[in-house]
Amino acid sequence: ETERRDSRQTRRSSVEKNRKMGSEAKKEVKHLLVDLDGTLYRSAQLFADVRANIEGYFTRVLGLTPEDAAKESGRLYREYGLTVVGLINENYDVDLADWHKQVHGALNYEALLPKNPPLRELLDSLPMPKYIFTNADREHAKVCLEHIGIKECFEDIISFDCIVEEAKASDDAGNGGKVFCKPELKAFEYALKRANADAEATMFLDDSVPNIMGAKAAGLQTVLVGKKELCEGADHAIENFVHLKEAAPYLWQ
Repeated sequence: ETERRDSRQTRRSSVEKNRKMGSEAKKEVKHLLVDLDGTLYRSAQLFADVRANIEGYFTRVLGLTPEDAAKESGRLYREYGLTVVGLINENYDVDLADWHKQVHGALNYEALLPKNPPLRELLDSLPMPKYIFTNADREHAKVCLEHIGIKECFEDIISFDCIVEEAKASDDAGNGGKVFCKPELKAFEYALKRANADAEATMFLDDSVPNIMGAKAAGLQTVLVGKKELCEGADHAIENFVHLKEAAPYLWQ
């Protein structure tokens, strides 16, 4: 009797764990929301260059020492999910056009982002509308997609610029204009509205565990990219985006 009870508890625990990981019955996927950096490409050098440019912005524009720039930019990233969101919401005087120019404008995209024909072929074969959903700015996303050779695979780019415009419109309407980003629920609600998509019939792909958890909380189907193991909220985990068909062949049915 004790063994049967332990077995039942083990099965219940397994079911509960699978549910937590997001492994429940899924609706047909009618839209894809796809992160950009770290999901559709990985470049350690590009990411390092972005981090250096952000810290350079803090020293040149905000007047911090290099040591304080590293600490403050790191704090804002951890607390807000995006450094520039922290700058805006903590009332730093930030010119977004200048921010994007200094952080992304000097990147050597051509050297760091080669064409990726297998990725293009996979994206072209997916039958549903696909949207980029990134915390980066639209120009950075556009340039990355062009260099990789996949810009035409996507209907639109839902970027940080769009969210800033949405927050400004909300502020003008008297509804409060706080800027937000993934993994906040409001960001996913905005992206779904922009794509005219239903959460349960939308799949979200990202390399960030907090973003995957946020997407699952918003009701989306989820794929963690860049890892073998599932995380909380992930329905699938793939090491590389081009492995998507192996993990979720039903997307092509």
